[in-house]
Amino acid sequence: MGRVLFDSEDDVGRSVTVTGTFGTFSFLLDDPAAAKRPAVVIPVDPHYRSRWYEAGRFVSHHLGFRLPSRVPPVITPFRSLHLIRCLHAYDLYRTGADERRIAAVLINPRALTMPLDEWRDHTWRRTAKDWRDEGIVLVEGGYLKLLLEG
Repeated sequence: MGRVLFDSEDDVGRSVTVTGTFGTFSFLLDDPAAAKRPAVVIPVDPHYRSRWYEAGRFVSHHLGFRLPSRVPPVITPFRSLHLIRCLHAYDLYRTGADERRIAAVLINPRALTMPLDEWRDHTWRRTAKDWRDEGIVLVEGGYLKLLLEG
């Protein structure tokens, strides 16, 4: 399976940590049959997809299969929300909205009533501008990069 880093046994069962080119994995072998038929339990959290992919690579490696080393592109929930905001900013820009209006709609309505001196250096202005610019890039063909990079 790989090089064993830790191997300990107590009243709960046997715990083994294995490392190799596939990554590092820890197993709790609470049943003698678990060593012959390993199973990987993956917690459902924001890293679920990457953990699922790495666990699949580990089990495939253990069974003797070779997989490509590159992780497939995945758009995370956080990245998805960011891309949606960029496209909303682009839509507002196309209808004639400036950075202040974009910030008011997407971030906080208080952006419209903010004094000009405060607005010039505010993070909402930079965020609205960045979202608008990234939205323009996406619409003008930048979305193709998502297929390769996620």
